[in-house]
Amino acid sequence: MSKIIAICNQKGGVGKTTTSINLGIGLARKNKKVLLVDFDPQGNATQGLGYDADALEKTVTTIIRKMINKDYTFEKDFGILHHEEGIDLLPANIDLAVIETELISLFFGRETILKNYFDRIREEYDYIIIDCMPSLNLITINALVAADQVIIPLHAQYYSVRGLEQLFQTIGSIISNGLNPSLKIAGILYTCVNDRTNSFRGIHNILENAYGQDIHIFKNYIPRSVKAEEAPSYGQSIYTYDQSGKVSMAYRGFTDELILLDEERG
Repeated sequence: MSKIIAICNQKGGVGKTTTSINLGIGLARKNKKVLLVDFDPQGNATQGLGYDADALEKTVTTIIRKMINKDYTFEKDFGILHHEEGIDLLPANIDLAVIETELISLFFGRETILKNYFDRIREEYDYIIIDCMPSLNLITINALVAADQVIIPLHAQYYSVRGLEQLFQTIGSIISNGLNPSLKIAGILYTCVNDRTNSFRGIHNILENAYGQDIHIFKNYIPRSVKAEEAPSYGQSIYTYDQSGKVSMAYRGFTDELILLDEERG
């Protein structure tokens, strides 16, 4: 049975897509079968892996509509692309932006549409990674209801930390209302870090004191790097674009830490 991980933070620009791509490919490089689900209408993960999102006819939107209409006749690999770096991708484009309206119109089960899809395919994968959109709307709720774990990428900045409580409240509501009672927070991942600044050390201390006893804060963090910003424009992961660079080393360490954490938690 696969593990389903939502990469989620309602604040934009915190490295969700970069983390989704490089965690997914990092797991694939360890011989794990991985599906990356682009669940953001901006289609950044799709474009970051080298695809023209707007030219694609079959996307996650197509899947969601089929599930809404109870059309279960499609094959398990329907709409899934196979990337040269060993990862599968369920792409997205701007069409996903209108799905929330269609979900809201459902009387029952609107929060579980994505979960119902994963129930059909999850045996095909070791890991399913969901790149969530920067919002806590019904699309993101679907991702959190479908997930086993949440990883929260976070810039070590004061304004980023302020938004954490709202995300924690949303996760808590999903658990307490029975939509996904087994949902766990896998941890907080610092991204775009300059560890020589007092700001990073101060934010790290605040988070450790506030949440460290209850929530895992990954020891491996992702440093700021121009290479990491350039890689998506070439449709490549950081492992291919800058194999020996500091960001690729950081994502290797983060991937190893996540696997070890999963093994310890059973």
